[in-house]
Amino acid sequence: MDESALSSTSPFYTLDAFNGQWANGLITAVEDAQSGNTSTWSEYIVQHSDIAQRLSTQGIKEPQNFETIQWDPATLLFTVCVEITADGRPLPLGDRLNRERFGRFPYGNGSALDYLLEFIRPNRSITDNDGQDIYDLIIDDLRTLSAGCTEEFRGHALFESGFGGMNIQGYLSSEQVRTLRKNLASRTWTASYEEPLDGGVADVAKHFIALLKAAERRQVGIVLRSHS
Repeated sequence: MDESALSSTSPFYTLDAFNGQWANGLITAVEDAQSGNTSTWSEYIVQHSDIAQRLSTQGIKEPQNFETIQWDPATLLFTVCVEITADGRPLPLGDRLNRERFGRFPYGNGSALDYLLEFIRPNRSITDNDGQDIYDLIIDDLRTLSAGCTEEFRGHALFESGFGGMNIQGYLSSEQVRTLRKNLASRTWTASYEEPLDGGVADVAKHFIALLKAAERRQVGIVLRSHS
């Protein structure tokens, strides 16, 4: 496999600390506003002074007036909901090695999560119903994170092709992060015998779990974004 060719053509994927609780309401407000119903946005901002303050610090003079905000939806969602440090920078998750290994996986479209979804399988030695239920929860959360904000899931591409080529793929709340980390640590899943990269699923899981643990320690959700 020509990994240099892959790196020059595939997006880079980043996991960032994210406020999933804010995102839930914000996405609905943005979708309504894009459809012409800006009152949902106004009401949401009035009810969330902390979000209005975040927008104000980023130079938005009238946060409650959606029509004055010139940002694209992807930039708006990320700027509002990304968790930041005291000096206003995005809160880093995990160490550099985990972020880089997760960022561009040497297969397909470069998405480690897409590879995991394609080649993860239920562990058939776990035969009770609880095991299958846990596996199903893993798949649901992985799909939500990998594509929950895309046209595939939402029926529109509002949160794709943002400034600088940023696409918001999906996000999880802090509660979902904790559940997914716990479920991935179980023995309810295994790698497909057909996976093309020997140990690829295990490698993705290792780096992904490390990033989930970092988010769990900080009690934050996560967002997956790609950059073309």
